[in-house]
Amino acid sequence: MSRTGNKRRSSTGLTREEYVERMRQRKAENTESNNRQNGKNSRRNSKKRNGKKDNLSKKKIIKAILIIILIIIIVMIIRAIISMVSFEKMAKEMIQNLPSTIVDSSGDEITKVGEERNRENISLDEMPENLKDAYVAIEDQRFYSHMGIDIKRTGAATLSYIKSFGNASFGGSTITQQLVKNLTGNTDATISRKFEEWKYAVALEIAMSKDEILEAYLNIIYVGPNIYGVQMGAKYYFNKSAQDLSLAECAFLAGINNSPNSYNPFREGEDNTEKIKNRTLTVLSKMKELNYINDSEYEEAKAEVESGLNFQRGDIEITKNIVYSYHVDSLISELISDLAEEKNISESFAENYIYMGDLTIYSTQDTSIQSTMEEEFNKSKYILKSSNDSQTTSQAAMVIIDHTTGYVVGTVGGLRRENII
Repeated sequence: MSRTGNKRRSSTGLTREEYVERMRQRKAENTESNNRQNGKNSRRNSKKRNGKKDNLSKKKIIKAILIIILIIIIVMIIRAIISMVSFEKMAKEMIQNLPSTIVDSSGDEITKVGEERNRENISLDEMPENLKDAYVAIEDQRFYSHMGIDIKRTGAATLSYIKSFGNASFGGSTITQQLVKNLTGNTDATISRKFEEWKYAVALEIAMSKDEILEAYLNIIYVGPNIYGVQMGAKYYFNKSAQDLSLAECAFLAGINNSPNSYNPFREGEDNTEKIKNRTLTVLSKMKELNYINDSEYEEAKAEVESGLNFQRGDIEITKNIVYSYHVDSLISELISDLAEEKNISESFAENYIYMGDLTIYSTQDTSIQSTMEEEFNKSKYILKSSNDSQTTSQAAMVIIDHTTGYVVGTVGGLRRENII
């Protein structure tokens, strides 16, 4: 250290006071720098914490969405299973393909509902192999290998539907799906209907064997004007039992399945000879292609077709004029509505269930009261002509209710209703 005047200076040339001030400034600068750095670190750490919070928040949202989706899927699966089980139970009743019986309050039969349909059930053993093979060949060649849905045909049909912007039908229906359609009566060309059909087809495949499905299908399908099932079809077109059909006749019956009335040889004013021949030969060719028949059988059947099939119309009453009483009419209408609501099905499905399910339906009708009302309402003395219009006559209606139970025991909705059963 050296001295200059009265002030002491350090080796740096600063006085003590200057040195202290310089150190104080440096300390302040260091403190400020540290504070700035700490601030940066704090902000950086804050951002990290906020980032972590954001990531956690996003993960929670994604997790919540996935849980909701999973719950929805589980609910949909449960609903689908319940629907499939319910359908399976109804289907097993319906494949009996028998009319239902309505009984009165005493348990006596009033009438059978569904007898207006011409049908006759036969077992699969009573059907010729050629008939079963013909239907499988032309309608569903992979019938024995799929579980109700032919993925290949369904994929092609779906692609066609998309390309046409929904203007084409889905098509691609397997025999199992066609059976579903015949049971439900639902023919809407919608995606929702198709999904329902697939679901029910799988349910049938799980619950029934292939033979049971094929037997039910061949007994239920529509084959002509108010004609159902191959047995009645054989009688209508050839006046013989299904088991007596020739190969060519089997091919004809299977071939008309896509539009029975279009190939009807008995339609007045139309000559369907060429159309019938071409379609029947198509079925025979398919049977040969799939090795259901050999060359010799094919040629023999082809010759029969080209020479003209021997159509002989059986003695079958096409239109059955069955008139139910007003009470029965009301009962059926109400029952269809109630079944549709209770089982969450369409009214066409509910109607088929009644017409095919071999049910016993208990009504509140008192037959003695109902008969007396119908007899009285058929009397001509109540028919009064209008003075302004001779074609207009009086009308009347009556409902009798048992006041102790609230049951409707008799119903008449008009005068002179004929041929009531």
